[in-house]
Amino acid sequence: MKTRILWTSIALMIVLALVAGCGPTPTAAPEQPAALEGKLVIFHAGSLTVPMKELTEAFQAQHPGVTFETEASGSNAAARKISELGREADVMMSADYTVIDNLLIPDFAGWNVQFARNMMVIAYTGESLYADEINGDNWYEILTRDGVIYGHSDPDADPCGYRTLLVWQLAEAHYGVPGLSARLEDHCPPENVRPKSVELIALLESGDMDYAWEYRSVAVQHGMKFVELPDEINLSRVEQADFYSQATVEIAGKEPGATMTMTGKSIVYGVTIPKNAPSPELALEFIKFLLGAEGQAIMEAQGQPPIVPPVAGDVDAVPDELENVAAAAASVPSAPAADAALSVTGAVENELALSRSDLEAMGAEEVTVEHPKKGEQTYEGVRLTTILEAASPTGATLTLTADDGYSVDLPLADMQACADCLVAFDGDGLRMAMPGMESNFWVKGVVALEVK
Repeated sequence: MKTRILWTSIALMIVLALVAGCGPTPTAAPEQPAALEGKLVIFHAGSLTVPMKELTEAFQAQHPGVTFETEASGSNAAARKISELGREADVMMSADYTVIDNLLIPDFAGWNVQFARNMMVIAYTGESLYADEINGDNWYEILTRDGVIYGHSDPDADPCGYRTLLVWQLAEAHYGVPGLSARLEDHCPPENVRPKSVELIALLESGDMDYAWEYRSVAVQHGMKFVELPDEINLSRVEQADFYSQATVEIAGKEPGATMTMTGKSIVYGVTIPKNAPSPELALEFIKFLLGAEGQAIMEAQGQPPIVPPVAGDVDAVPDELENVAAAAASVPSAPAADAALSVTGAVENELALSRSDLEAMGAEEVTVEHPKKGEQTYEGVRLTTILEAASPTGATLTLTADDGYSVDLPLADMQACADCLVAFDGDGLRMAMPGMESNFWVKGVVALEVK
């Protein structure tokens, strides 16, 4: 009896072992991607100093094993560190994308992606001479008064420098004042010129300088007052390309002793990975972050509208890891299409895609309103309330977005109550006429309304 029980127990153990052996093989835990680590060396335009701090800190928060060595200078000077001095950099970020094209491609870099915009302004403080008088119409009269001190950056080293000289030429043509460019140059002696534009901020703060030619982003980041210049001269609008192109400046060229001609065009920043980059794979990860949603949000918050989507000059040359950016960039037009004027999307019952003729058919009319800086102005366009009624919004916030990526939010209820708010025709584009509101709500080049 005991023997039978023993053999029965042994048989049961064998069966259990066989069953266990036929069970599913345990699967290995999914392999985790390797943590990013290493050092990134970044040469960047001086105007990117504040955004760069935000970008690197945000990237490090996600990848604690990565450290940064950043070096600010004029964009031309930064490029020459690579091309003439043989210095190594993982990323090169220029305030003028053509610096990369002219000084680095093809020998020192193979591609170039345009990722942000900017505009020229005149920065000042409340202590500057005639601070209570200067505006977008009389600035050149103020600057050329006796005792007023103003400066700009070195045109040979920094794009903001030669862009200042381009603005002076355009101002002479725009205002119809012969000799204006020469007068402005005469009133700005060499001792008022610094290697990069951000160095002028300290002179404004100390009271040693009254006005400085800067990018809007730099003025915003440092809490400066600034004069907004007309679109015809501030180098911000692609639709002004023909007018901008009449201005030219000669600066130091690719080879010592050579020169190159810089022609007026809208301000666009560029980024690349030099061929001598010590950590090209890590650099690609940083650039993907820069061009992604989080990087774009940081640029926007720092007063520099990102280019969405980024634009690749030579799509085929862009690394495969950035192919989504390159693919999107391939279809980006150089200026807004006149027949794709305005979209209305988001929390609406009826999404709209309105051409210029569609808007005219909705009932174009002229409205005279008070502009916060220009006084009484007459605009022709379609009342915002008419467009909103056609879309039947269901949300609470209206976002206005311009063709350069700038956007601003307003309470939808306020917009529905604004009888004279207008989507106005502005040449081939559109702009907002927003009576009773600050100038930042009068969005130029508006292309989209989104209800949230």
